[in-house]
Amino acid sequence: MPLSIKPHISFLDKSFKENNTRSYVMAMQLNLHGLAFVLFYPEKNKVIGLQTYRFEGKKQASDIPMLFDLILNQAGWFAYPYQKVYFLTQNNFNTMIPLPLFDKDNKNLYLGFNQPFQEDHRIVYDQLKNVETANVYYLANPVAEKVKEFWPNVGICHYSTALVESLMVGFKNKLNTHHLFLDVHEDNFDLVTFKDNKLYYYNNFAYHTQEDFIYFLLSTIEHLSLNPETVQLIMMGGLDKSNPKYEMIYRYIRHSEFIQRNENIQYSHVLENVLHHQFYTLYNVLQCEL
Repeated sequence: MPLSIKPHISFLDKSFKENNTRSYVMAMQLNLHGLAFVLFYPEKNKVIGLQTYRFEGKKQASDIPMLFDLILNQAGWFAYPYQKVYFLTQNNFNTMIPLPLFDKDNKNLYLGFNQPFQEDHRIVYDQLKNVETANVYYLANPVAEKVKEFWPNVGICHYSTALVESLMVGFKNKLNTHHLFLDVHEDNFDLVTFKDNKLYYYNNFAYHTQEDFIYFLLSTIEHLSLNPETVQLIMMGGLDKSNPKYEMIYRYIRHSEFIQRNENIQYSHVLENVLHHQFYTLYNVLQCEL
């Protein structure tokens, strides 16, 4: 475990004041590879900061409290009180159930049906109001306790909840059955599609090689009865044009594009060097009913 940690990316608008955090909203996403968070100033409807941290190697959930303390040592304002804090836990231990079929008393059964038991985790669920779906998932106890210690007013949800809700809000009445949303992470990716303005498909895929990546992507396109020649692939997350995975997408899928920023939000000029599609869900979580 390192004795110190420094941000991989750090952009703060000159208007940011450490003694004014109660006026800001923080939204963060955590996985076992790293942490990213944005600062939003509701009074100006503006994103004024972004920081990311890369962990050395893939960590365990039990490592996270110490890593949060190291971040706190580096930036004391990290754990200051905020107007609101959104915490998105990012793992593939979740399953989505249509709300008409969901019974909260059976949440253990839903998750146990297709996810392995996770020791020292609790089973919780989110309600996705815009798509009438429940998202049941494992939440690591050490992480939940540390986050609530830092920010008692925190709102915790699964990353996929915020992803689906933000897409539903951002693309409302613009969705068609040929849109397929791809969100790429370090060793996994999310796929989402909608039909008749309702969630039609969501899944997360772990991959080890770029061949795995393109196989799972093309197999899903076939499974959904879509066509690589006509599907509209909208990409976000850790992908750019120099990435080998992008090259494979370009080779096999005719129509692909990176997602655009939400024009209803303002962004500090310090974020201009950050790829616009890279933190779409974090930027838009405030627009969701979470």
